[in-house]
Amino acid sequence: MKINTVSCAALGALLLSGAANADLVTVQCTGIGAGRTVNVTYVTYGTTTRDTFAGQIRLTLSNSTGQNLNGLWTSFCTELSQFIYINGAAQNYSILPVSDLPIPGAGMGTVRADAIQRMYAAAGGTQFGTNNDVAAAFQIAVWEISMDFDGNASSINTAAGSFKGNNLSAAVQSNLTSLFAAAANTSGAQAIVVGIGNSTYQDQLLDVTSFIPAPGAMALLGLAGVVGRRRR
Repeated sequence: MKINTVSCAALGALLLSGAANADLVTVQCTGIGAGRTVNVTYVTYGTTTRDTFAGQIRLTLSNSTGQNLNGLWTSFCTELSQFIYINGAAQNYSILPVSDLPIPGAGMGTVRADAIQRMYAAAGGTQFGTNNDVAAAFQIAVWEISMDFDGNASSINTAAGSFKGNNLSAAVQSNLTSLFAAAANTSGAQAIVVGIGNSTYQDQLLDVTSFIPAPGAMALLGLAGVVGRRRR
């Protein structure tokens, strides 16, 4: 089965400037979590309207270099033009700043990446829970910000722009309102989010805010003294 969403500045030296020099991780998609099937329109290599799953993607990561990302993760994706396959062949991904995603391409840039990290912080982990509307709204918000946000709140609108969410439910819309407010609040807190990218398969976001690095990686992250539990 294929799914086409089945969804850092603070990372310092860990996140290198390009895929060619980036650390690597092996990615296996094992399924999906909470979310909803929604109808969207997006512009990439043309205009496409389709039904797609918006929500959590289950990943198993292994063989990571630079930072130990090995384990089970719940992710969200940054693009709609590529796919990830449930129980398909494992693929090698580059570990990248969110600003460099999606690949191929020039990347979304720091303005959009920072806004996404503010949404992660504002959601406070609720996006990883069992509420289908919350998970769907979070994924839709990631698409909207990564495709349309220009730093101004007026650019966030799922009814216009390069990304559109069609006939979204009232529950999803309600959750989008708070997420978009967080994205536009440039003074808001940011979570620590890392991107993993593959030029052929769908790129993903990992919230490493509470991640416990492998020995020696604390200094690399620039997060000495931070102790927490890895978000699954």
